[in-house]
Amino acid sequence: MTNEDEQILKDLLPQLRSAVTWSNSNIANKQEMALKRYKREELPGDDKIKGKSKWVSPKVMQHVDWLTGQLLRIFETPETVVEFCPVGAEDEAIAKQQTEVVNFILKSKNSHETYLTQWLQNGALTGLGVVTVEFEVYEEESLPRLLKGVPDTMLPELSAQEDAGKIVIEEVGKPQKQITEVGIIETRDIKIRTVKRVPCLSVLSVKPEDFVISKDAVFDTRTGGISAKIQGHRKIVTKSDLLEMGYDRDKVEALPNANDKLDGIALVRSRDTDSEQGIGPDDIEIYQVYTKLKIGRDKKHRHYRLTLGGSLENNPVLLDYIEVSKFYPYAAFVPFPLPDYLFGLGVADRVEDDHTLITKMYRAVIDDLHMHVNPIKVVNPDVTNIEDLLNPHAGAIVRSQDPAGGISFQTPPFAGADALPVIEQLAQSLEYTTGVGPTMSGINAEDFQRTSATAANLRSNASQLLIEVVARWFAGTGYKYLVKIVVDLLVSHPEEAQELVAKLKNGEVVPLDMFDPDFDVKASDSFGGMSRDQSTANLSNMLNYQLQVMGNPALAGAGIVNPQNVYSTLAKLAETSGYKNTARFFTDPSTLPPPPPPQPPVDPNAGIIEVEKIKAQLRAESEAAKRAFETEKFVADLDRKRDEMIQDFALKLAELEARYGANVNTQQVHAEQNMPRDSMGNFQ
Repeated sequence: MTNEDEQILKDLLPQLRSAVTWSNSNIANKQEMALKRYKREELPGDDKIKGKSKWVSPKVMQHVDWLTGQLLRIFETPETVVEFCPVGAEDEAIAKQQTEVVNFILKSKNSHETYLTQWLQNGALTGLGVVTVEFEVYEEESLPRLLKGVPDTMLPELSAQEDAGKIVIEEVGKPQKQITEVGIIETRDIKIRTVKRVPCLSVLSVKPEDFVISKDAVFDTRTGGISAKIQGHRKIVTKSDLLEMGYDRDKVEALPNANDKLDGIALVRSRDTDSEQGIGPDDIEIYQVYTKLKIGRDKKHRHYRLTLGGSLENNPVLLDYIEVSKFYPYAAFVPFPLPDYLFGLGVADRVEDDHTLITKMYRAVIDDLHMHVNPIKVVNPDVTNIEDLLNPHAGAIVRSQDPAGGISFQTPPFAGADALPVIEQLAQSLEYTTGVGPTMSGINAEDFQRTSATAANLRSNASQLLIEVVARWFAGTGYKYLVKIVVDLLVSHPEEAQELVAKLKNGEVVPLDMFDPDFDVKASDSFGGMSRDQSTANLSNMLNYQLQVMGNPALAGAGIVNPQNVYSTLAKLAETSGYKNTARFFTDPSTLPPPPPPQPPVDPNAGIIEVEKIKAQLRAESEAAKRAFETEKFVADLDRKRDEMIQDFALKLAELEARYGANVNTQQVHAEQNMPRDSMGNFQ
C-alpha cells in the first residue's frame, strides 16, 4: 500500500465507519421491523402464547402494495415522466434531445417496471428506497463458428482483428491443399468467436441494508438528490469480475471472502431461503463510496469515488479512486418525508400502532369464536367414558350409564361481533393515514346500493390528495435527480454514450458533450387528484371545446386553437386511458413536412384556352418562318444583282483598258465583291 493510499484511508475510515455503524443500528432496526410486519411475522412475545391465536394483520402488506401499485400507475402511464427545460431559445434543441435520450434509456434500455417497483416498494416499506446508476462497457462473445477454407493469406488479417479485440481465434486447423483458378493454395478451417462491445447504463435497486449514508443526510433543495458528506453502498462481486475491470491483482487476491449478513433486515429477507443469500466461494465484499477529499498535493477538496474491499474494521484495502462530478449516483424515494431529514416514514411506521391493535382485537375475536364453537365440556366421570370424549370427531359414540350422557356444555356468549365495527373503523382510518385502501382504490358491489356515483367520486378524489402529495414529492426529488444522474454519466462518457444511443431515432442530433445536467427538470404529468374516469371526461370536454373553436369562422383565424393543441389533448387522453405509445393512434403535427402552397382554382375552360394558345403560337411561328425565308431570298437576289453589276462594270473597264490603254485593277474589283455585307446587302 502506498503512502497516498494510507493517507486516504486515514482521512476516510473514521467517517465511513461511523456512517456504516449508524446505518446498521437505528435505521436497520426500523427497516427490520417494517419487513417483519410486511411478511406477517409474529409479534414480540408471541413465543410465550400457548393455546391462543397468533394471527397477524395483513394491513402493512396491503397498504404497501396498494401504495406501490398506485404510484406505479402514475409514473408508468405517461410516455415521458419528466422533461428538461431550456434556459434560452438556443438551448431548446439540446433540452429536447436530452429528454428523448433519457426517456429512451430509462424506459427502453432498462426495464422501467422492474426497478421502479423495487424502488417504490422499498420506500413504501421502510421509508427510504434508493436506486443507483452504473455506466459500464463490457464485451460479449458470440457462440463459436467455423470458417471453412480460409486461405493462409488471410491469417494476418484475422490475427490483427484478434489483437484489436474484435474476434477470438479458438482453433486453427491443419493446412489443406486447394486447387483454384490462380493455382494451388493452402487453406485452413478456423474456429472463432466474434466480440461485441456493449455499453450499458443500468438503473439498479440498492438494498436498504447495503446503503451507507452519513448522519447529516438531507434532500438537496436544488437538485432533488441527497446531500451528505458520505454516500455509498455495499456490493458483492467476484474476484474474476474485479480483475476484468482492471483492478490490481495483488490487492484483489489479498481480499477475504464475503460472508452472509446475519442481522437486521437482511436476515428477515433471507429466512425463506434458510438464511442463505447466494454468496459463492469467489465472492468478496466491496464498498463504493462517494465523498469530497483532498488527495496528494491538491489544495482543494474534490469529489471522488473510492472503492474499498474487505472488512472496514480490519485492514480494508483501497482498490481504486477516481475523480467524479458533483452528481453522486444515488436517487432516493421517501413517501412520507420528515422536514430537514433524509429518512422519512414508511407505511409500517404510520400504521404500526393500529396494525398491532387490529391484530390483537382480531385475535380476541378468533379466540372467542373458538370458545363459542368448541365450548368447555363438563363431564361426570362416574357415568361417562372419558376416553370416548378424547376423540371429538363428528358422529363419535360416547359410552355412558346415564341416559343424559353425563355431559353438559359451558358455552360463553360470542362477543366478537361487537368488536367487528371497531376493527372496520380502525381499518378505514388507515386509508386516510396512507392514502390507499379498498374504499379508496375501488368500490365493491354493495357500494352501488348504498353510495351514489357522485359520493363515490368525491371520496375517491379526497383520497387521491395524499397520493398526489407523495407523487409530486417523488417526481421533484428522486425521479428528477435520477434523470440528472443519467445525463451526467452520458456527459462523462461521451464516446460510450454515443454508442449507447446510436439506434435512437430522432430529428436533429445534438452532440452529447453539449448536454447539461444542470438544466431545470419539470414533471410532464400533472399528478392531479382526479380519478382516471374524471380525467378522461375532462379531457374529452376540452377536446370538444377545441373543435368548436376551430369550427367557428369568427374564432378559427384568431389562433386560439391549432392542430398541435388538439394533438396534445388526444395524446393525453390516450395516456390517461393507459396506452403508453400514443404514436400508434395519433401523429404529432410537428413531425409532418410543411404542406404544399395552395393551388389556384381550376377553370373549366382551361383546356380549350390552352389549345387556342398553342394554335396561336404555332401560327405565329409559321408566319415568322415565312417572313424570315422571304427576307433571306430578297437579300440573296439583291446580292446576286449587285455582283452582276460589278462584273459588268469590270468587263467594261477591261474593254476600256484594251481600247484606250487604261490601267484597271481587277484584284480590287474581286476584293470588293468579297467584302462582307449587312442583311440589306450594304458593305460593312
